[in-house]
Amino acid sequence: MKKICTVLLMLMAFITASQAAQRDTLRISFIGDVMSHSRQLRTALLPGADSTKASSYDFSSYFKYVKPYLDSCDISVANMEFPVGVTPFSGYPLFSAPISLAQEAIDAGVDLFLAANNHILDKGRRGLDSTFAAYDRLPVRYTGIYRDKIEEQMNNPAIIDAAGFRIAFINFTYGLNGFSVPQPYVVGQMDSTYVKEAIDRAHNRGADYIIALPHWGVEYNLDYHPEQRRWKNNLYRWGVDMIVGTHPHVPQAVEFADGRITAYSLGNFVSNMSIAYGQIEILLTATLVRREDGSIETLPPEVTWLWCGKGGHLEPNYTVIPIEDFVQKPEAFLQRSQYEKMMREYYRIKQKFPQY
Repeated sequence: MKKICTVLLMLMAFITASQAAQRDTLRISFIGDVMSHSRQLRTALLPGADSTKASSYDFSSYFKYVKPYLDSCDISVANMEFPVGVTPFSGYPLFSAPISLAQEAIDAGVDLFLAANNHILDKGRRGLDSTFAAYDRLPVRYTGIYRDKIEEQMNNPAIIDAAGFRIAFINFTYGLNGFSVPQPYVVGQMDSTYVKEAIDRAHNRGADYIIALPHWGVEYNLDYHPEQRRWKNNLYRWGVDMIVGTHPHVPQAVEFADGRITAYSLGNFVSNMSIAYGQIEILLTATLVRREDGSIETLPPEVTWLWCGKGGHLEPNYTVIPIEDFVQKPEAFLQRSQYEKMMREYYRIKQKFPQY
């Protein structure tokens, strides 16, 4: 009997320790620009299917290799760089993606969509209406777009409670490709007053931790722009705890200083871009730990380098892979030249950012 009691006590202690660990640690993952270029749409369209129906597209290969990374985190975040649902579906320069692409991201473990980016108004009011309707019927949170100022003040920032943490996410963009926001809609923009008000609301609503998600910087440049540095300094001065940026379509520096993570650009997640470093990207994982005194410590970030294989490069359709899992697998590529390009760019990017 004594032995049974001892075993039960050990089991209870293990369960208590596990529950404490769940309460005290939070993991958040971020992926970059989920795009929907014309060739992606053509490749995903099922043979003979109606191109105006979202069910006619197969995006199942996009996330399958990164799903374990996203599923292992408490919260996963993705920049969805398109309006959803306006037919005919289209790629650059005026994007419109099927809702099935958004659903595939959710099935892979994405919990929060970022919608404040320079392509969200590609289809105007109709695109915003369709995107709201699509996201509202999906099991996902989204932020960066609002039906009016009242909704913006209620829902910005997006606050997610997970594992005993209360995290605020503030998403905003440098611009909208020259389009004006149709009234009464609101798109989060890179305006100091707008951003500071959202940060103040996060504090007032009891957020433990605030993450800024700016769509910023200069496209195709591996080095961040001085304006990004200026905004970074301001954001931290205003009370932000972490910054994760998108837009340049290539990766930029990830810094860890003074206990804070700054990722200037994650790069593309999936796209049809062939530019140098346009297929190599970052999956960023941040781990937050609550200390005994109640304060939150940010651990050094985990950087997982990804590669976007276009249709016919790795598989018939587009897919994204963790590079380290394929470094010794040239035979996995349908095109040997693409393996060589991946390894060449991976070697160079690791030289530029040796800490990761």
